[in-house]
Amino acid sequence: MSIDPQLLPVWLTMGLFVPACLLLVWAALKVNYGALKVHAYLQHVFYAVCFVLAVLWCIRAGISSGLGVHFMGLTAATLLMGWPLALISGAVALVWVSFIGLETYGNFAVNFMVSVALPVFSSYCILRLVQTQFPNNPFVYIFLAGFFNGAIAIACVAIITSLMLGGLEVYTWDAVYENYFMYLPLMLFPEGFVNGMFIAGIIGTKPELLSTFNVDEYFKD
Repeated sequence: MSIDPQLLPVWLTMGLFVPACLLLVWAALKVNYGALKVHAYLQHVFYAVCFVLAVLWCIRAGISSGLGVHFMGLTAATLLMGWPLALISGAVALVWVSFIGLETYGNFAVNFMVSVALPVFSSYCILRLVQTQFPNNPFVYIFLAGFFNGAIAIACVAIITSLMLGGLEVYTWDAVYENYFMYLPLMLFPEGFVNGMFIAGIIGTKPELLSTFNVDEYFKD
């Protein structure tokens, strides 16, 4: 999701900077720095995710004036590194697309809270549900924690964005539905496919890279 900051009230764009910064500090405190130091390849994974997210977010489409959509990829990032590093990598990618002019620094907090924090935490919640309520099967993990999880994440972003645009009277509710929300079905499958295929590829080649995938449990048979 990308919204022109001129469409949003200043109190919203400025007011969200404090919770966004607090959330990033919390994520930084939750990172397992010991593992990053011992396993140097994990640092390369983090850098690669930041780069891939930045590239994905450069590929976007405009639906209506001041509003654009793009692949998120944050479900895969959450499954790969856990929610703290997924939040930080999303923030790094957001700073990059702001640096090259695709976003504005003034809209950083709104974009971070809606387009990074929301999908990361929705992905984490669905992951926990899959881990506790479903059998430890790699296909269940791929389709539910990967494919469907990615679709649910972008649906959450689209719903909150629609409520924000309509509630703040940026657009009328009819315009929000006709110019944005009605395209939601077209967003679900591509986002789910991108995340699901990435997770399937990692499980098929280097499953130990997935911090949320216990190889011994899922392949014990």
